[in-house]
Amino acid sequence: MMKKRIFGTILAAALVVTQAISVFAAGSRTTQVTLVGDSASYYEVSEGTRENFAELEQTAPEALEKILAVNAGTATLQSIAELAPDLAGELEGKSFITKFFDLRPINGGIKTADGKYLVTLSVPALTEAATDVKLLHYSTDRNLWEIVTPTDVNYTNKQITAEFIDLSPVAVIADVDESKATGTSGSATGTAPKTGVDSQWSAYIAGAAVLLGISVMALRRNKKTA
Repeated sequence: MMKKRIFGTILAAALVVTQAISVFAAGSRTTQVTLVGDSASYYEVSEGTRENFAELEQTAPEALEKILAVNAGTATLQSIAELAPDLAGELEGKSFITKFFDLRPINGGIKTADGKYLVTLSVPALTEAATDVKLLHYSTDRNLWEIVTPTDVNYTNKQITAEFIDLSPVAVIADVDESKATGTSGSATGTAPKTGVDSQWSAYIAGAAVLLGISVMALRRNKKTA
């Protein structure tokens, strides 16, 4: 009877740990943005890699290398002005909220009355620390850099809706209040995607680990006295 109770306790502890890890894994994101609503059926988003931007190797190699350098952290947002001087003023003072990602239509995309692509993105890193949110876009069709102003920025749902003439490499940029981004004031939690387990789940995991340890010790003692 005692053994059954101990095994039951061990099983319960293991279940708590598994659930905690599962929830954490489900909350993690392999990409910085996802598609929501109808956009999920009419667009696809992928990481900004050389492979995914392969068409730029021939048409715009300088733009490709700049995008990859930005994503690798070896080039700044403002350095893009070297390739697009007319955007220098709009880029000044802004920061990246995401790296460049590839955004493409499938099934024809969703078109507005004037023929633009209407897209809604979920951006986990979006907080109220970011203001004047924009989308920095390199048009592979028109071979130019441009800044797209969203038609809607929803901080509560962390979603951005925007219209594009065409689709290709995109990054989210904004003015960032560093005091809010670092959590020193206000309610913003930062401008980087969350990568760790929050304190609540850390407590659950720690508690389950302690429970599991106690159960194992009890089982050993039971064997010695048996």
